[in-house]
Amino acid sequence: MRIRRFIVLLFLVLLVHGTTAVAQPEIHYSGQVGWNEDSATMTFCTSGSMPVSKEGFFWDVPSTVKRIVIDENVRFTGGFRVLYREPTNPLHIVGRHQKTSVIFGTNEEAWTARQKIAENEKWKYSAISVIEDAVVHVSGLTVRDPRGYLISGYANKAVIHVDSCTLIDTRSGNNNNSDGFAGAAGSSIRNTLISTADDGIKIYNDITLENVVIEHHRNGAPLQFGWGGESRIVNATISNLTIRGIDPEHRYNMAPFTWERGEKSTRNVTINGLDVSTGGQLYDEESGEWVPLGLLELKPANCEFNLKATAVQRHGLPLGMNRTTGTIQLDELPDRESSSLKD
Repeated sequence: MRIRRFIVLLFLVLLVHGTTAVAQPEIHYSGQVGWNEDSATMTFCTSGSMPVSKEGFFWDVPSTVKRIVIDENVRFTGGFRVLYREPTNPLHIVGRHQKTSVIFGTNEEAWTARQKIAENEKWKYSAISVIEDAVVHVSGLTVRDPRGYLISGYANKAVIHVDSCTLIDTRSGNNNNSDGFAGAAGSSIRNTLISTADDGIKIYNDITLENVVIEHHRNGAPLQFGWGGESRIVNATISNLTIRGIDPEHRYNMAPFTWERGEKSTRNVTINGLDVSTGGQLYDEESGEWVPLGLLELKPANCEFNLKATAVQRHGLPLGMNRTTGTIQLDELPDRESSSLKD
């Protein structure tokens, strides 16, 4: 009788295990992959590529996959698209080594323009694009030279958390549309370097930034507060933000904090620790002339911008242009107390 009961229990255990294990999802990748059915983890073990076609280049990550790992010294050429996931089923995209675990896009400049991708569709060709509502954690890797944006999610609940990453565009040209980051309310970026000749971070929804370094190229704003189309109150909480100007001619199309267009919107920005080392000239589109670069370029007069920043280092950078309503409060440190963030 005891033996019979043991056999029945063993059968039930095996049956339950068999029904919960997840089969390896299909993926057309030229390199070697590993699949752990117990943890639902897909590991990219060797460098390789997704198909080069316009859509086949991107893997629609099944909701059954809980974790994607890119091994050390592995370059994954392709992109990840994240569709709807329950809030209790977040996706983790993890690199084993921040510098050598790489998601790579293309050497081609202005890929989205050459492919005639509509302006409001370009974000869907990001290295990581959260197409529908989902929570995604990205950590410990490099995203380089994407076909479209670097990391983005424009769905209402596309919440993205980035930690210990390098988001860069190393190609020449100013029309790669490789904007750095956009996410839904509740997103965050920590301990990360962003360097791209487009907008670094879109402050279109509530966001937290901590220990972030943004390199200021000629094209694009390190922090972009709006291109129009958003009418909402947004709160940004920032600590230890460094912005470094790197244009060799010290000429820029946008200021470090830029708000191009907006309609009856509010941006509330709180910063503890801001170090901005950029300067030179700003191209004024209205006059067609180069004018002194300032910290701010806030254009929409019917919008409100409130900035309260402590431990600020501007290194002589003027305040800049502000046509919005609201208040600007800067508690500045002497230059000698400046302390740059480490990459």
